[in-house]
Amino acid sequence: MIWYKESKDDDIIISTRIRLARNLEKYPFPETISEKDSKEVIEKVKNAVLNSNSTLSKEFRFIKMSELKPYEREELSERHLISSEMEKSGIGAVFLSNDENMSIMLMEEDHIRLQVILGGAKLKKAWELANKIDDVLEENLTYAFSEKFGYLTACPTNTGTGIRASVMMHLPALTLTGNINKIISSASALGLTVRGLYGEGSKAYGNLYQISNQITLGVSEEEIIEKLENISSQIEKHEKESRNAVKNNESVADKLWRSYGTLKFARNISSKESKALISDVILGENMGIIDIKGKKSKIELMIESEPALIMQGKNLSPEERDKKRAEFLRENV
Repeated sequence: MIWYKESKDDDIIISTRIRLARNLEKYPFPETISEKDSKEVIEKVKNAVLNSNSTLSKEFRFIKMSELKPYEREELSERHLISSEMEKSGIGAVFLSNDENMSIMLMEEDHIRLQVILGGAKLKKAWELANKIDDVLEENLTYAFSEKFGYLTACPTNTGTGIRASVMMHLPALTLTGNINKIISSASALGLTVRGLYGEGSKAYGNLYQISNQITLGVSEEEIIEKLENISSQIEKHEKESRNAVKNNESVADKLWRSYGTLKFARNISSKESKALISDVILGENMGIIDIKGKKSKIELMIESEPALIMQGKNLSPEERDKKRAEFLRENV
């Protein structure tokens, strides 16, 4: 089951992700690779996955970016199955697992970007899955590796283990109380980075923040994961404390109910506004202020109301899209 259908509205840690960056030896990195070498790399990885003796060949399907329409690539990006960079470039290919919890991007910033994303707080499980897939690939491929530096990557910040471990956290109360900047500063001081819903360069719409490791060199994967688990647990504690602090505030309750009313009755809603409103309703439900039972989880509504997903392949104007989004939310909130 894809991560956002697995996530629960009462989770502060919405999802966890492990991403491994790998490159094949004797080939230039994607930024300077020739078309011929790029095709060779893709073919080698394709054979390593589909012709392996493991269960990988049955678990994954292969998709070339060039064979997808722009909106189909955008849908994959909105569901976090490929990066926004891959979506925009339309270059390379991706392997998607049948349950869509795992993807292997080819010819993004590195030859291979292996990703496992799960709903809830499951860093160790995500790491175990990613490590197993990586082991199968390494049995059939020769990675660019240095005894001194570890796995060699296009960006020096990924060199070493090549791992990016991240948690997506819903932190509306910390944002509401103005304490989120302290959390971001503290996380940065501890070697972590805090980004928005879609990673680097994105904003924290819907009060969703991605917290991940910055350092990959000189530390083990287990150390990185343990550190992220400990810090995310502390942030979760602070979010709960902030929720208790505003629980009996009438102006906060009024704000949350107004957000629910807008979702339930509005005729036009933008993607940015819908995330903020849904975040408010989740907070209201978790604090016992709002008691409603929608058809879908609110996290699912956030993702499925994204621009490409809400259009479902139709060529809609921004106004038509906002109208359809509002209709979708009215029916499902």
